[in-house]
Amino acid sequence: MIIHKTHSKKDLIEIFKELKIYLNKTSSKCDLLKEIDEKIDDCQYNKEIKNKTELIDYLKSETKKQRPNITEKKRVMLISKKVIKYCMNDCMLNESTFNSHDSCYNSLISICKWGDIPSVRRACKLYNKSSMKINHVNPEISPSVERDIINKRLIKKVYMTSLKIKYGTKENPILVKFD
Repeated sequence: MIIHKTHSKKDLIEIFKELKIYLNKTSSKCDLLKEIDEKIDDCQYNKEIKNKTELIDYLKSETKKQRPNITEKKRVMLISKKVIKYCMNDCMLNESTFNSHDSCYNSLISICKWGDIPSVRRACKLYNKSSMKINHVNPEISPSVERDIINKRLIKKVYMTSLKIKYGTKENPILVKFD
């Protein structure tokens, strides 16, 4: 089977872990591909990958995970910091490194494809809330990062509330519970 070269060993292990196939982490990528060929029929498919043909098409296509190199990431982080500073200073041009509101928008458009980086998502969020926005900018987020963000939101939502009153004694505090 042919698998696109952009899929890393770690990506392949994660993909097949979701399909209930556990691959050997210590083996090389070449050995991993042989193991995949042997176990591809035993997969338990899910909502994202519904059958064997979709899995093969997914593996043949380029991965959606974003992997900037070091220089690209430095450039993206610098632009993100500039946009965040621009937005935190109430879009004042004399306080920022941008010459115009258009240059800020164009810089943000150039980095929005790196939405897996948290600073880019924050820059887009702050820019979209600003009063001087030209258009709404959405960062491009890979499905795995989007899943992680949704799981973190769910964890933050679920919490138990209890009120502790400080005037009770240490041995017998007064607890008020809300059901």
